[in-house]
Amino acid sequence: MSDLPQHRLDPRMLRVWYVSDVIGIAVVAALAVVAWAIVRHLGGDVFWVYLVAGIVELICVGDLLISPRVEMATWRYDVTPIDVDLYHGVFTKKRVLVPLVRVQHVQTKQGPILRAHGLATVTISTAGESFEIPGLAEDDANELRDRVAELARLAKEDV
Repeated sequence: MSDLPQHRLDPRMLRVWYVSDVIGIAVVAALAVVAWAIVRHLGGDVFWVYLVAGIVELICVGDLLISPRVEMATWRYDVTPIDVDLYHGVFTKKRVLVPLVRVQHVQTKQGPILRAHGLATVTISTAGESFEIPGLAEDDANELRDRVAELARLAKEDV
């Protein structure tokens, strides 16, 4: 396999992943409280609610401590005149080459957490799949979107 792609995500994406994980932990805690209230109201044994919620929370905290840093360290991408090269993963590393001739459309998107950090995600869609490059500065994401769209148009003209 050739050298890994050179471009990396914006460092602010690490904070976005942390914030998202903390929100997930809070949602799991809220659901555990609701489950506890329901089980207690029905006269059931709340021990199982504590056990399941505790295990799920431990998994979520473990994910918070490991995944964002590993994902940030491994996420890379490049755009060449013939394809988009993506490399990422925490436990399973994934390398994808998306031929530009197959690209149907490219878009940028932002949720509230990305917008608050000045970041955006570029989504590259083919007939069968969509591929995302998360955590790019807004201007960089817009430039990348326009560049991929133009290269895809040129690739289709050459066929």
